[in-house]
Amino acid sequence: MRKKNLVIALACLITMNVDAQIYPYDTTVPSQPTELYDPNIMNMYIRSMAETAAYRKEKYYRYRDLAIEACKDKQWNYAIYYVNEALDTRYYSGQLYFIRGYAYEKLGNIRSAKRNYKAAIKYNFPEAAQALEALKNRNKHRK
Repeated sequence: MRKKNLVIALACLITMNVDAQIYPYDTTVPSQPTELYDPNIMNMYIRSMAETAAYRKEKYYRYRDLAIEACKDKQWNYAIYYVNEALDTRYYSGQLYFIRGYAYEKLGNIRSAKRNYKAAIKYNFPEAAQALEALKNRNKHRK
């Protein structure tokens, strides 16, 4: 067993040594030095970030307006959908959470309504505090 391990180790060493040799006809390929900072790439990156932000903001306002219209038309499921789409743009406002909370309240999902009203309060939407208190008072009277 020792002889076998010794032969395998010797074969591995010889193989690694042979692979590592540089033959006389091998040549290296010269590489061009590259700069770490390329202003063109940075400008492209900044421009794409600005375009993405503008697109997200436009999408946010479009979905926010659709959510408000759905709420006015008492289409609660659509209002929730449009609020979710608006929040997916990563622009947040207390008004959106308030609308979603109100829609959940109208659909009878009190737990989600409370959660959204609390989020609206967190984003400084004062009407949400009043709606949350009214919701809590209504639930106390039901019990």
